[in-house]
Amino acid sequence: MSFSTFSTTATVWPGASDDAAVGVGTQVLLLWALLWCLSLFIDPQWLASLGLSLNAHGHTHLHAHGHPFVDARSWGGIPNTLDVLSNLPMLGVGLWGVGRIHLTVPRTSLARRPAMLAFVGLVLTWAGSTVYHWYPAPATLVLDRLGMAVTFAGVLGWAVAERLQVVWAFRLAWCVMVAGSVSAALPLWGGQVMPWAVLQFGGLALVLAHAALTLRERADRWSFNSPWLALVGFYVLAKWLELQDEQIFIWTHLQIAGHTLKHLAAACALLPLALSITDCGKMPSQQAFDRNAI
Repeated sequence: MSFSTFSTTATVWPGASDDAAVGVGTQVLLLWALLWCLSLFIDPQWLASLGLSLNAHGHTHLHAHGHPFVDARSWGGIPNTLDVLSNLPMLGVGLWGVGRIHLTVPRTSLARRPAMLAFVGLVLTWAGSTVYHWYPAPATLVLDRLGMAVTFAGVLGWAVAERLQVVWAFRLAWCVMVAGSVSAALPLWGGQVMPWAVLQFGGLALVLAHAALTLRERADRWSFNSPWLALVGFYVLAKWLELQDEQIFIWTHLQIAGHTLKHLAAACALLPLALSITDCGKMPSQQAFDRNAI
């Protein structure tokens, strides 16, 4: 399946005017922001009373070797070798996306900045995740999540610019980076893990909504040729692999763990967006960006 022909040519919101779409979209973003603010006040002890006792790693369980990932094998002097090396595809996809944008998308394109931010964030995620899995500790987890926050900011900014207005995309990207930085540090300072969960899964819900709306290109035809739908699919797969870390290690007779495969799926999540950048020097979403520019 080729994503290079994908084009956001539908109305901003099916059956609604542009103003109505902006109004609904703005309300959704404000609701997400409100939920994130409320999550700052959730007491970790209250979560523990509900049976959800999360450590500073953001997981419920630590193995005997001191971190939440089952595969602690080390080869060639590299600790947790497979979890460290499996981050390399993120570097490859990130650099490829940056290069593809640099070579094919004009500097004047409104789509360029959030897209570039997404792929730069993936490179930063590779660096942070590599450090974290080399030395798993709450402090290094902050570095991992800071890179993820930049990626989230770029992806959400890209989606919001297509669905709403460019000015909202840039504002949202900055807000997500700030909120992501705070959320990444809170588990280390105060044991607060809910803000990161709200940021991550709330953002995923927004991208899923955008992906669902892009499925309907015209009133008379459905299209599943959407890079956004593929992105959501890979991300959900990555989360499932993460949750099945130990079980997959057992299924594969201790050959490879779920967390290692999670890194590969996460790297693939941005591949559809990179492939959707056309070779004609214009991003497939540029019509939406041009339409929503103010």
